[in-house]
Amino acid sequence: MRAVLAFGVLGVVLAAACGNQGSLGGSDSDGLQGGNFAFDVTVNDTAFSPTILKAQNLANITITFTNAGTRPHDLVLGCTNGVCFPDDAGVGPVEPDASATTHFKSAAVDAIYPFHSDLPGDTQTGQFVVQ
Repeated sequence: MRAVLAFGVLGVVLAAACGNQGSLGGSDSDGLQGGNFAFDVTVNDTAFSPTILKAQNLANITITFTNAGTRPHDLVLGCTNGVCFPDDAGVGPVEPDASATTHFKSAAVDAIYPFHSDLPGDTQTGQFVVQ
């Protein structure tokens, strides 16, 4: 009887822990989803500015990406624990003294996702925080 009761309590605890699932199966620790977030991101030959972007999960994201460097750069969003942004997220490559704008939905799972420029010779990195 104790084993059945303990298993039942464990089931309730697990159900409560999994109750904060987003509509696409993602976790949402603050109970907020969606919204519209716009970012102006500048890249030069050594860094992004800003290096940290924050938005809610499943939000509409607009990034205007300006290249202030001397060679082409891009912005590639990475995955965290097997969860990724949509394939159309990111920007580039963008030529020097040019800008590009992209629109996409943020990832469904709350996490810190790395972003970087993956063109030859680039080392720029940043973080996209989905909360």
